[in-house]
Amino acid sequence: MKVVLRNNAIFVQGSSKTLEEPWMEEFFDHHIHNTLFLDNGVLVLNNENSANQKEEFLESLGKRYAKANELSGSFYSRSLKRCKTAAVRIEVPYRKSEKVDVELYAYGPDRVKISLVTPNLWVMRYLKQQLSSLLVNSTSTDLYIDVSSSLAKARLEKTLNRREVLHFIINYRYDDAFMSRLYGNYRGWGYGNDAIDKMIRYHAIFEIPMGSAPEDLKKRYRMLARRYHPDRVQTKSPEIINKYTQKFQLLQEAYGALQAVS
Repeated sequence: MKVVLRNNAIFVQGSSKTLEEPWMEEFFDHHIHNTLFLDNGVLVLNNENSANQKEEFLESLGKRYAKANELSGSFYSRSLKRCKTAAVRIEVPYRKSEKVDVELYAYGPDRVKISLVTPNLWVMRYLKQQLSSLLVNSTSTDLYIDVSSSLAKARLEKTLNRREVLHFIINYRYDDAFMSRLYGNYRGWGYGNDAIDKMIRYHAIFEIPMGSAPEDLKKRYRMLARRYHPDRVQTKSPEIINKYTQKFQLLQEAYGALQAVS
């Protein structure tokens, strides 16, 4: 384990087992609502209402780091406690990504069940944190969420657009009637996993919820097409020109596909 204090943040680098230690998991569970999940780690923001738990975590962190590096435990713990208002970023070194299958079932336009085929505590934490405002009930492998409003559906779509958390690749699977139950029929659009994935990804590109009016889609497309048109960066480096060109092409692809089903 490596601990570094930098830019008013505490950086912790450890193995996957570091995240699974009881004192570490207790810290995450208590701070789940102010945790940001990254591709290679987590960032826990400061929460004044959890100051006591933060101090306990920093004391445990200091003792373990000092023991591993043959340092004075009490001195290092005191040093960390002085940074009790700092954010904590815990990074997991690169490892081969592991796929986690997650099934979604829509009971109708208002209720969705999300099930982990194989239990995974970190993916479940991510889903719970992202969908906490929609949560009706949960078990160790299942979440039941209320998506009766357009804002709730937009929140679900944003969550499903994220596919990698802590080196876990989330593979969402949908039943054949998922789209029709939740949104109504989309003319000319298939209902398989690939088709639904594209629908979610394309809407995320324009930052509009599924089922948005065609005029809203057109407005967003025009705005983003102007912003990312390659002609705007012709005097820039080839890397920037290529980035804008790829973004512009993706916008055109997404707009054409969404026009066909609107």
